[in-house]
Parts: sequence; structure tokens; C-alpha cells
Amino acid sequence: AQRPKPELVASPWRAAEIRPNVPELLATLSPADTVPPLPQTGWEETTVLAAAMHADPPAFIADLITVNLSLAGRCASQAELREHLPATLLDRLRQALLDRSRAPAADLRERIACGLVLGDLGDPRFERRQGADAAYLLPPMVDIPGGSYPIGDDEPYEIYGNITEAHRPRHQVTLKPFAIGRFAVTNAEWACFMAAGGYDDERWWPDEAAQAWQRGETTAAGMHASIRFFRDMYRAQPELLHAARAAGGYDDEILERWVLRLAMSETELDAHLNELYPGGKIRAPRMWLDERYRQAAQPVVGITWFEARAYCLWLSHQSGRAFRLPSEVEWEAAARGADGRRYAWGDAMEMQRCNIITTHVMRPSPIGVFPEGDTPEGLCDMTGNSADLTHSGWGSNPEAAEFGYPYRVDDGREGNNGDAISLRVSRGGGWHDSDVSARSACRTVVHVTETGDNIGLRLAVNVIA
Repeated sequence: AQRPKPELVASPWRAAEIRPNVPELLATLSPADTVPPLPQTGWEETTVLAAAMHADPPAFIADLITVNLSLAGRCASQAELREHLPATLLDRLRQALLDRSRAPAADLRERIACGLVLGDLGDPRFERRQGADAAYLLPPMVDIPGGSYPIGDDEPYEIYGNITEAHRPRHQVTLKPFAIGRFAVTNAEWACFMAAGGYDDERWWPDEAAQAWQRGETTAAGMHASIRFFRDMYRAQPELLHAARAAGGYDDEILERWVLRLAMSETELDAHLNELYPGGKIRAPRMWLDERYRQAAQPVVGITWFEARAYCLWLSHQSGRAFRLPSEVEWEAAARGADGRRYAWGDAMEMQRCNIITTHVMRPSPIGVFPEGDTPEGLCDMTGNSADLTHSGWGSNPEAAEFGYPYRVDDGREGNNGDAISLRVSRGGGWHDSDVSARSACRTVVHVTETGDNIGLRLAVNVIA
């Protein structure tokens, strides 16, 4: 089965340190395409400074709203200004930013810019509450009615030249009513968990496997196993590496890193992995300090299955609601609907509706800035942006699902047991995944301690019929 790419981060390993004889692969390097930034006038930073120095900052910002909305938001989000601005102005600005971020006719770059600033100012779609012992953000949920839903597909899928059939056969599964998050969990929400000391509170790490991760004993296991899996696959089928690069799945730096790995001895690979992923205690998502991934409005990524489950337990305690990860069939039913759509919006891929590799955003986008990609029920980003972890188990072999289809809820796949390299299912694909990986029926597999830069979570909760 094809899994999310395990990494897209800077590496200290360079070609000068290890000299493989693989010029045919290095010759494929070429600049990666990305969505260009918004055109700049050169006065943006000056305007931000001027807002703080102006005799009447509220009037200055109010006038700027009609000229450059996202820049007005940047001005208002400055710490020295925000607490002194009228609530009516901030509310007006938040609503305008929200409307623009959700306007299909607006340029994607403008929607992204407005979404990011909205996250800085405080997204009105989330309600800030005081919980049992910490503040939290209550996420909007969407009810999914109980009933029979189509799950899986009959055709094999090809992903970067690799064939997967883990989603076969298509069949019907009857589900009880539940609710699922309208959005993936954001960095703003996750920051509340961190501020409350969630990583150090033993209540949210309820079994030995989770506690071993919390103690730092197994935090490198998933990434090491994932990279070894791909290294072995690319050695056996180097054409798959070419296919992944041609599709945009790897940029130049990551391709070069994989080329180097193919030439490494086991000793060299061990040293390489230990340098990149040394293990030890982890107290934040792996991408938390990288500006490309840590904006408040972006979905949190770079988390493990254990971290996702800890967040659910923490939020349940704060809110009094039993939040959890969805099962993979609940997730699929929510994404496809009773009519069995291939993608969140329908059967035809249209890349302007989602953030996948061919959209060229090349990082997680703020939640909800692809309004035409919503499901008819109102769920956002179910196709692309970040791959959602589910509660469902896969097994221990990434190439063959121990828990296959037809789906059975009572066969052990929904249990909590598992060691540091057991596997769970993620769904929906992420920002550097292909359109096939982003299909609603596609099952991708991830180690419970793997921290991919496109792997996040979406909440679920039971609903009484």
C-alpha cells in the first residue's frame, strides 16, 4: 500500500558526505513549481508599521479594509494594537476575512492570505471555552446520519506507478449516527493542548505503548521503519522513485536525499536516521517550529497516532464530550455520502477544489479556503490538505493489510493495542499527495509513531439517534 511521504524537512546530509554513483537519478533534478505569492507593492511592511504609529489606528485599519483586506488584518493582529481596537472593528474584520477566504471567485492566493490572518486574529468558527482545568477551542461538528454507506471500490488504484488493492471490494457498511469535525484540528487548537501541559500529563497516555512514546523510548521507531520501507521499495523498483519525482511528490532536496539513501550501507543508513530522527522526548508536533507549518489556521501536521489520541482524551476531559478519532469507515462515509462520491464534491477531480500535489500550494493551506471542495454536508478539506488519522488498525505489514475488506468492526482493528511500529489507516491524502491518494476510498497506512508532514487528525463523536 502507498503511504504518505514520511518527510519534507531540511537534512544535514549532503551529497559531498556520501558519494553514490547514481548520476542518472540526480540528473532528474529540476525546480519545483509552487503557487506564486500575492503581488506586493513594496509598501506592505511600511503600512504595518504605520498602523501602530497612526494617531487613529482604528480609522486607519477601517479604511484599509476596502483597499487590502489581508493587510488590514495583519495590521490589526499586532500585539500592541489588537487589545486596543474596538470589538466591533475586530468582529467586522474577522467576518470580512472569513468571507473572503471562502469566496470561490477570489484568487486562491488571496483566500490563503486572508485565512492565515484570520487564524492570527481568532477564527469565529471556533468557540473559546474554559474547560475542567484548561482553556480549549470547541470545534464545529457536522452530523452524519446513521444508515448504510458504500465503502471501498472494485478497481485497483495506481499511485506513482505502484498498484494498491487494499480498498477492494466495494461493499455496504451500516453505521450508527455520529458527528465529525467540519475541519481538521488546527494549530490554534493544538496550542491549547500544549499550553495545558498535555504532553506531560499521564492521563492522556493511557496504555504502555503510549506511555513508552511519551517517555521518549519509541519516538523514532515509526520514521525509521517508514524510511527503510521506502528505501527497500525504491531499490527494488527505482522507476517508482522516478514516477514520484515526475508527479511532484518529491522536490529536489528530498529526491537527492533518497538518491543518497539508495547508495548507503546499513551502517551509514543507521547513522543517517539517528541524526535526522534521534528519538527522545517530544513535546510538540515535529513541524511546530517550521514557519511553513505552524500558522494558527493551518491543520496541525507532524503528529503521531499516540499524540492524536492524547489530544482526543484531553479535549474530552475539558469539554465533557467523548471526542475520539473516527473509524476509517466513518471517515469514508462522511467524505463520500450515501451516493458514494469519489471525491468530497463528486466523481471528477478538479484540482482548484483541493490542496494536493498538482495544486502546487506545497504546504498545508488554512482550513476551508477551498469552498468548492466542501462536501454537500458542509465538511471542508476532506480531499487533500492534510491526511486524517483514523482509529482503525491496518496490521503490522505495510504491504498487506491484516485488516482488509469487507470491513468488520469486531475483528480487532478498532482496538487500542499496538506497539511502536504497528500500523493505522489514514484517509483523504495531503498537500503533497496525488489525486489517487486523495480519493475518498483510498486507504493509506501510517506507523503509530510516524510524523509525516501531511498527517493530521479530524475529530469524531457519537450522536444519540
